[in-house]
Amino acid sequence: MAATIKDISQEAKVSIATVSKVLNGDYSKVSEETKLRVLSVAKRLHYRPNLLARSLVNRKSTLLGLVVPDIANPYYADMCRGISDKAQQHKLSTLISNTDRQPQSEHSAVRTMVEYNVAGVVLIGMYKNVSDHLDTLKHYNIPYVVVDYHEPGMDFTVYVDDYSGSHEAVTYLVEKNHRVIGYISGFPEQGHPRDYRLQGYQQALKDAGLPLDPFLIENGRFNIETGYQKAITLLQRNQDITAIACGNDLIALGAFQALREYGRRIPEDISLVGFDDVYLSTTMEPRLTTVRQPAYELGIAAGKMLAQQIKGEELEEKNICFKPTLIKRDTVSARVG
Repeated sequence: MAATIKDISQEAKVSIATVSKVLNGDYSKVSEETKLRVLSVAKRLHYRPNLLARSLVNRKSTLLGLVVPDIANPYYADMCRGISDKAQQHKLSTLISNTDRQPQSEHSAVRTMVEYNVAGVVLIGMYKNVSDHLDTLKHYNIPYVVVDYHEPGMDFTVYVDDYSGSHEAVTYLVEKNHRVIGYISGFPEQGHPRDYRLQGYQQALKDAGLPLDPFLIENGRFNIETGYQKAITLLQRNQDITAIACGNDLIALGAFQALREYGRRIPEDISLVGFDDVYLSTTMEPRLTTVRQPAYELGIAAGKMLAQQIKGEELEEKNICFKPTLIKRDTVSARVG
């Protein structure tokens, strides 16, 4: 059983109040001999402070809650690293909850953060019930930042201009003379209003005077399995397809595997574009052409914004939008004919 301040009090033969003062670094009105005796007993008993209990008593927490859809996704891992690095600069720690974008898991994660009395919460990559979660955090006066989600009138957001990034990528394919371009979305629902990458794809086709064919669009999740399965569907349904744009790099990786298995050369037969620019995009051969969104920098910005709220500082910006960058590598080539 873990040692308590009561155990230290009995061993050191001082009051619990004295032990509490010493362990919290308050040595006023405590003799040097008593201080050393308390610290020595605490070390011998392997005492570890209960940070949760301390935060409940002091109403001050040093813990940030991160609600993440998929920590195995390198994009979110880099983002969490950025938040954690910024948190450490402010002497804060992080508690991560993975939800797999399941509404019940997201609700449970937010409630857990409330129960742990965290100093602040970062909601990452949500696109359902966001206002409900924010209402919960506001009710308990918990500062928050929302990442990868934004809507008019919402403050404390950090996000990327998904629409322009996707539009630029698909326009690049059009400029390479591709006319039958498929799209694999990570949103399960077809035509989701928050699927700005799909909207960028559609607008790029409209701008080029190309038809919007619903049989060229597939929906799934932001993972390798979706990319693999939906790329096969696109190939079977559209024999003349020459390019595929993907909702993220994991989808592109799955599509890459499917195209290879079906004997399609990349980029000679089919060009492929991803979104995120995770490290996996440079380990593929050929290397993936993709849209870079600065995950680590997004995390740094979110961590800074949350730390400023916790400290009651005036925010430099309440909404930060990063511009994505098209990274032209080896999976896109000009279509001949």
